[in-house]
Amino acid sequence: MSLQLRITLMFSLLLIVLTSISASLIYSFLLDNLIEQQKNELILKGQTWIDKNKDASESVQPESITELERLSVSNRKVEVLLLGKKKKVLYTTLPSANLNQWLEALERKAEKRKDKNIWMVGGDDYVVVNLPLKNDEKQRLILSSPVRGLKEARMELTQSIFVVLLIGAVSTILLSFFMTKSMVRPLNQLVKEIKKVQFRRFSEVRHIPARGEIAEVSESVYSMAQELDRFHEIQRQFLQNASHELKTPLMSIQGYAEGIRDGIFTDRSAEQGLDVIVAETNRLKHIVTEIILLAKLEGEEDLFHPAAYSAKDLVEKVIERLHPLKVQHNMSVTVRLLTADPILYVDEGKILQALLNIVGNALRHANEHIEIRIEGGKHHATIEVIDDGEGISEELLPHLFHRFVKGKNGDVGLGLAISRAIVERSGGVIDVRNGTVAGAMFRIALPIRPPVES
Repeated sequence: MSLQLRITLMFSLLLIVLTSISASLIYSFLLDNLIEQQKNELILKGQTWIDKNKDASESVQPESITELERLSVSNRKVEVLLLGKKKKVLYTTLPSANLNQWLEALERKAEKRKDKNIWMVGGDDYVVVNLPLKNDEKQRLILSSPVRGLKEARMELTQSIFVVLLIGAVSTILLSFFMTKSMVRPLNQLVKEIKKVQFRRFSEVRHIPARGEIAEVSESVYSMAQELDRFHEIQRQFLQNASHELKTPLMSIQGYAEGIRDGIFTDRSAEQGLDVIVAETNRLKHIVTEIILLAKLEGEEDLFHPAAYSAKDLVEKVIERLHPLKVQHNMSVTVRLLTADPILYVDEGKILQALLNIVGNALRHANEHIEIRIEGGKHHATIEVIDDGEGISEELLPHLFHRFVKGKNGDVGLGLAISRAIVERSGGVIDVRNGTVAGAMFRIALPIRPPVES
């Protein structure tokens, strides 16, 4: 059974239950309400007639009798019994056959049923009001109306209400069916798109237009598919680039090894071949080490052990370790502290490696000078590495931190990817952009140690 049909059926059952309960309550309370209204109307009309005739003599005037004859409530005739002193019948509209029964009922103070205003006379129920005439309890005006008419009115009202409820229920069920259909349609489409993800067809996933919470789910599914597609493409490129990077030194090692074995390279050539084999082996070792490190940074837990370190001290350690490279390229490095020296809360070894990659990259691409700026903030400190080189091409800029992406004079293409992984695992952010005049600017934001209150 489809989700749309199940929702519609559940809503219909709930609506039927609520409608049945409402109809039962209306039916049970409707008669009591009608009886109460009938009683109040009888009291009002009876009291009005008494007030008009309170100054009259013992005998009832003909015009007053005419008014009694015309009394009616809710378009139903009212039975009238006007009693004088000693229960003398002054006027009545009751049939003579029922008169004695009414007088006996009055004598017994009425055989009460559900309400004291309901009298049972001759097997029929009546709504009765018993009013004193001229402030004399011995003279009474008794007005009555049969309950049978009220029951018929209740039945008519109940039928009308039932028809209205039935029409409303059917209309509501139809409306809910179409509303549910409009809600379920995006879900059905999302199921199809998710199945594409299941079969790794990430690029084919479409964005499903929807509203409300379903729109959020649709956006999440679409974003997930895009991210998976990007990750799948990066993984594919990683395998291609890794195989290419590993293949080149392996081919050199294989060529020289076979040449030495077959006697092609002898004496001085054999020594040179062995030097190449050692160099390419070291290069392979370096590539494999960086690949393993990057894998650990992206997946292994409990790899970082942060502590408090001075940002300036960390930068100076990096410059000291890169001193040979600085001398080789004849570069000058300036460190500017824009605020008080911020205390970083990082893993020293990992952050030094990230900074070594970035500053070393700047040394290889700068023309003459590198500037390193350090600035503290409320929650993060920033370290900016600015060089005066040619900058980074716009095509390369968005992919610079991806694995095996090499710029001009690049080595393996893993250094900046490792730096990004270290900074992000440290709770920081790294980005790069070209300078306004020349060169590139790497900006690293790292968390600072919260101040310790004494």
